[in-house]
Amino acid sequence: MKLIVIGSSSAGNGYALDAGGEILLLEAGCRMSEVKRAIGFRLHDVVGCCVTHEHGDHARYAVEYARFGVKMFGNEHVREKKVFPFGTYTVLQPGKTVSIGGFRVMAFENCHDVPIFGYLVRHESMGTLLFSTDSYKLPAVITGVDHFLIEANYSDELLKRNVWNGTVDRAQADRIMLSHMSLEYCIRYLRDCQASKAKTIILCHLSSRHSDVNQFSKAVASAFGLPCYVAQKGLTVELYKEVI
Repeated sequence: MKLIVIGSSSAGNGYALDAGGEILLLEAGCRMSEVKRAIGFRLHDVVGCCVTHEHGDHARYAVEYARFGVKMFGNEHVREKKVFPFGTYTVLQPGKTVSIGGFRVMAFENCHDVPIFGYLVRHESMGTLLFSTDSYKLPAVITGVDHFLIEANYSDELLKRNVWNGTVDRAQADRIMLSHMSLEYCIRYLRDCQASKAKTIILCHLSSRHSDVNQFSKAVASAFGLPCYVAQKGLTVELYKEVI
């Protein structure tokens, strides 16, 4: 299984899980033209796309994807906010597993300023992946995860420093803290999930102003003794089911 990063920022978020014969997309914040290039123009292999919430950098092109024949999945709020072609969008129920091609997907509720899902995705070629973004905390501790694709948007230290020096005002900082996950919380959550038993950790949706790529990846890698990647456009990561 390959994880392909199409985009991972406020400009647009999108990821592809490529199992060879089938592809599951996560998020619809990147143009279809970018998606097609990233997956080698194998749109016929795409079995579906799961979106987390209705914000533009995550779901701006969801209707465009549906018009290209991609089956869309997510919460009721996304369906209410957008006009999908009939029969192209499926509302998922938290805690219930659905099959999307060879992928088994379970949505769970997260914490943002709009209704939002995280996803547990299982496939025989990679085991289980936990995907969570744009959530300042995760209500459920989930163990037995093989791979984490998880937000670490900012560090408390950098955000406080930027408030102090006037780079960001207090109200905006408060909004960030109540809608996005800090590096410090991310590490605590991964410890609760026994992430040292996992195989891969990929940090996503890092802030351009309140994060440091090298600092974040080193902090997580040293905390768990695992490869830690930072999701950036064009990155490809092999997600193995077994440690090799």
